[in-house]
Amino acid sequence: MSFFSPKKESEVALVIDIGSGSVGGALVLLSRVHAPTVLYTFRSEIPFQEEVSGLRLLSLMLQALTEVVTAVSHEGFTQAGFGTSRPTIRETTISLSAPFVVSKTSFLRLHNEKPTKITAAVFESLLEHAHKETLASGETILEGSTQIEQKLIQSTLNGYETSAPYGKTAQAAEFVVFEGYSLLRVTEKIHDILLTHVHSKHVSFHSFELITFIALRELYSYEKDFLLADISGEQTEFSMIRKGVPVESLTFPFGRNHIARILMKDTSIPHAGASSFFKLYANDTGTGKMFDHVRKIFTQAMEKWRSESIQALAHFSTNFFLPKIIFVTADEEVLPIFQQVIELGDFSSLTIPSGGFKVIPLNSEHIAKLVRWNSMQKHDPFIALIASFANRLLVSKNSNQ
Repeated sequence: MSFFSPKKESEVALVIDIGSGSVGGALVLLSRVHAPTVLYTFRSEIPFQEEVSGLRLLSLMLQALTEVVTAVSHEGFTQAGFGTSRPTIRETTISLSAPFVVSKTSFLRLHNEKPTKITAAVFESLLEHAHKETLASGETILEGSTQIEQKLIQSTLNGYETSAPYGKTAQAAEFVVFEGYSLLRVTEKIHDILLTHVHSKHVSFHSFELITFIALRELYSYEKDFLLADISGEQTEFSMIRKGVPVESLTFPFGRNHIARILMKDTSIPHAGASSFFKLYANDTGTGKMFDHVRKIFTQAMEKWRSESIQALAHFSTNFFLPKIIFVTADEEVLPIFQQVIELGDFSSLTIPSGGFKVIPLNSEHIAKLVRWNSMQKHDPFIALIASFANRLLVSKNSNQ
């Protein structure tokens, strides 16, 4: 069955953004003739933990997810303007960020003396061989994990890139495959919560890394080499994109909440008060002795983040020259802070071009053309990226049916 009905150019879908700091959800009008329209959004913060625990974070994330899907189910359709004519949700697209997902990029290569017809079976054979090599090397993705996505990023036949490799013949072929993995218990619990409130016919899980990469490939098609930094509540994840494909990613446990913990420890300010200082520090609008003390703590905390970022990025620079451009996603209140640290911080120990990094924040302004917004909804850059991905994914699926 086609995703879009014969008489309709659009359908309503649900998109979910799951990170380590918050969970967001939105009703989105997907369209095959224009950009998707975000009709309703709701975001729930994951309660702050003074001591980080993986199991506790999962539990709190699921609570936040329950709040989000409840809001969508109870008030979302009304605020979106549907009244009592509630549409059927056929598709739900879920984005997972670290630490709920890990990724791997595989480079599959074929070299034959004689031209070989490239088929799906040939591709699957190459992929199976790559997986066996990974197991033989002792490398593990994530114990107890399950694959949530597999995306063919790039195909090259006889040195020429092609978007349609099957059915063609070549002596040399290379495929770049992106795979995302999550713990089975995580995806099952998420799915159970969704089934309780939203009876979607199809639920798909994807990594936020892939979603952002696909959006950047559209928005900045001329940029082939760059870094992507996703700074969430508990984690910072760096991804290296080289020659137009994601090469590698790594994560370290230092995000917005880590800074809040440092501030709370050194000032005895409660978390609610600590959060209010983020904006004051970013705009440098605080005054008085207390703020001078807070500014000093912030500066030290951001220097620690910069130091840990250098250690992480040094892993990339041992294999590749680091590109000059770095795209950054982060919560609105802290995005300017991290942008400033990256732009003005000393990263000279890394192999980057002179002058340091050029930072492009992925805020509402930079990704404005990806989606349309219901006039009553606050612009949420994370939701916009996922809505755009969901639209592209499902329109593509419809065109292939």
